[in-house]
Amino acid sequence: MDEKLLKICKYVLWALLGISVVVLGISMFKGEASTDTVMYLAYALLILLVLAILFSPIYGAIVNPGNLKKIGIAIGLFAIVALAAYICSPGATLSQEYLDSMGITSGIESVCDFLMMFVYIMLGGTIASVIYSAVSKLFN
Repeated sequence: MDEKLLKICKYVLWALLGISVVVLGISMFKGEASTDTVMYLAYALLILLVLAILFSPIYGAIVNPGNLKKIGIAIGLFAIVALAAYICSPGATLSQEYLDSMGITSGIESVCDFLMMFVYIMLGGTIASVIYSAVSKLFN
C-alpha cells in the first residue's frame, strides 16, 4: 500500500508542477493583468498543502497506531511554542495614526506580531536542531 501511495503522490506532484509551470508561463506572456490567476493558483496550492498536512498524521495513525504518542508530543510542543510566542509578542506598538493610515487595526497588528514571533521561534528551533544533529553525527 505504501508503494502505491508513494507513486500516486509522485504523479500528483508532477502534475501540480506541470500545471504551475503552464500557468506561470501564460501569466508571463499576458503581463500584469494575469496576476490574479497566479494568486488563485497559489491559493489552490496552499489549500492542497494544508490538506496534505492534515491528512498525513491521520494516515500515519491509521497505518501505525503506535505513532499516536509521537503525534501527541508534536502537537503539544507546537502548542507550547505558540503559547510562548503569544506571551513574548509585544502586541500593538505602532501609533494609532499610522495604523489608520495603513487601514489596519491594533488587533491585526497584534496578530501579525504573534505570527512573526512564532515563525522566529520555530526558525530558531529548526536551526538549533540542525546544528545538534550535525554535531551529534560528528561524535558518533
